[in-house]
Order: sequence, then C-alpha cells, then structure tokens
Amino acid sequence: MAMDDTASPEHVSQALLDRANELGETGRFDEALALYEEVIQWFGGTMIPAVRLQVLRALVNKALALVQLDRPEDTLAACNEALRQFGGSNDAKLREGMARVLLYKCVALGQLGLPEEGVAVCDEAFRRLEGATELVQRELLSEALLRKAVFLRFLGRAEEALPVHDELVRRFSNDAEAELRMQAARSLMFKASLLGKLGRNEESMAAFEEVDRRFGGEHALDLRVEVARALVCRAELLGQLQRMDEALAGFDDVVRRFAGATEPALRERVSNALNSAGFALLREAKRLWPRQRERALVLLQQARERVEATLDRRPGEPLALGNAGYIAFLQGRREEARSLLAEALRLGGESVRETELQDAGIHPIPEDEEFRALLHSL
Repeated sequence: MAMDDTASPEHVSQALLDRANELGETGRFDEALALYEEVIQWFGGTMIPAVRLQVLRALVNKALALVQLDRPEDTLAACNEALRQFGGSNDAKLREGMARVLLYKCVALGQLGLPEEGVAVCDEAFRRLEGATELVQRELLSEALLRKAVFLRFLGRAEEALPVHDELVRRFSNDAEAELRMQAARSLMFKASLLGKLGRNEESMAAFEEVDRRFGGEHALDLRVEVARALVCRAELLGQLQRMDEALAGFDDVVRRFAGATEPALRERVSNALNSAGFALLREAKRLWPRQRERALVLLQQARERVEATLDRRPGEPLALGNAGYIAFLQGRREEARSLLAEALRLGGESVRETELQDAGIHPIPEDEEFRALLHSL
C-alpha cells in the first residue's frame, strides 16, 4: 500500500496494522498476513516504544490469523518469534500482548498433540497475568487456567486437572463480569464431565448441581443456556444409573423452567430435555422388555409423547426422528417406523444410522435384530 514518505514510523506502522486488521475481520487472512509481515520486517529493529508496541501487535495478530487458517506449525513459529523479541520485557504495556501470544501457542500445541508443553505455556501465561486487574487480562488468565486443565486431562492427569477447575471457579464465579462467570460455569461443566469419566458419578452430579446453584438466577443468556445444559446432563446421568424417577424429574425441571423462553439456544435445550427424556424412557422400556412387557409398553408410550413433543418444537430433528422410529418399531407400527427412520437418515446422514445401531445395542432384545436389518435396508 502506498505511504507518504514523510509519515513517521508510528503512523506508517499504525496504518499497515489497521488495514491488516480490517482484512482479518473480513476473513481475508492471507492478505492480512502479508501486511503483518511488512510491519514486522520494516520495524522489527526499532527502539521507538510506540512502534515496538505495533510490532508486537503485528506478531500477535499474525499468530491469530495463522490459528484461523489452521496452520499450527506456522502459529508456533510466529509465537516463538514474538517471545524471542519481547519475552524478556517487563513493560506492563506489553503484558496483554505476550499473554495472547502464549495462549495462541497453547492452541497450536494442542493441535500438534503436545499437551505437556501446553501445560508449561499455560503456567507461563498465568505467571505473567497473576494480579492483573484489567478485564481483558483477567479473561486471558481464566483462559489459561481452563486450557491447562484440558491439557492435564489429555495427559491422563485428572487429579491435577480437578483443582485447576476449582481454582477457576473460586476466582471468577462471583465476578462482576458475566463473561468471567461464564468461564467459571464452563469450568464446572468440564469438571463434571471429567468426574463422570472417572466413574465418580455422585461427584459429577454434584458439579452439575453446582452450576445451577451458582448461576441459576442469572439473566445473561449464555449462563442460562449453560444452566439448562447442566440440568440436562445431570438428568441424563441419572437415567444411565437407572434412577428413572429422578431422571424424569430432572428433565421435567428443565422444561418447566425454560419452556417459555423465546431464545433459540434455550428452546434447543428444552428440546434436548424432552428428547433425552424420551430416550431414557425407551432405554428403560427395553431393560424391562423381557420380564415386564406391560410396564415396558407403558414406558414406550410415555417415550413416544416426549419425543413427539420434541418434534413439535423442532420439526425435522434427526435424532428425535430416529428415536420416534425406534419407538414406533417396538410398538408394532412398522411402516411408520420405516418412514420416520428414512426421514431421519435423509436429514442426518450416516451418523444417525450409527447412533441408532448403537442404541439398539443397549439392553438388547430379540426384536433388535429386525430393527438393525431395517436400518441397513434404508
């Protein structure tokens, strides 16, 4: 881009950076990269503080553009270059930029399957940000904690990951900023999931309940959605533990609390609760099928009602159509089952077929052989 020969280095670097950022915001990352590189090459050796800050911003945004382009090796190289040039500085004005570089490096390390190195980089980001009071830097600190916990989980170091989740919740669950409270809620959800993977089901349910206890009165949409998700997950876990009455009460609580919501994300959670309740009833019906056929048929009808309520809210939802098809099959409505399953496969593809085949393997009954044959014929 043409520049006035009399323009100062600060104005030139700022103009290049502004134009690059505009390109990045419109998804033209390759073009943005070329301009970031110009800033780095032209001004990388400057000692002018304001221009050095622009160079760091160019390096940070270059790394971000490379993340967006899914080029982890290049992202790692860009982050390492930023750390080489600026990593030793204690200038407070550079702290946010260096923290961003470290977190983008974490992204690259995760993509490259290097979680051990990721943990160390998260620790470095945390060290640089500890004590920060600015909102953006506190958000970056929360991100460093969350990424560290995820890396530890990948490493199989669950007992180390759990207290990291707890630390994030301790720091931010009562924060004045909704986004930081959301990070705490996410951390609790990760913790609950991890506890479930470890077979610590009661603790997992307690973590889901803590999401509701801490954030159930929130007005921010993202937090309300996360509360609804936690309640659905808790109810699903109760269903897996064959605590059917508690599970259904949990699903019904989600419907009761959020059925009147107009926001699409919350309406989706209500649909999930209804469909999950239907599936839990279907699974319980299959478990009872060999010995308590009449009770199983009653549960199948209840499952049908829940799944139909899902489809009233979300017509064409593939998994709900699949559940409806399976229920229809077990109720003897074979042609309706064929039609529902065909539509589920048309809308959801092979992943729906695989899900239905997996579902047929839960509490298997003799009728499942014919059901699997039907799925394979469609």
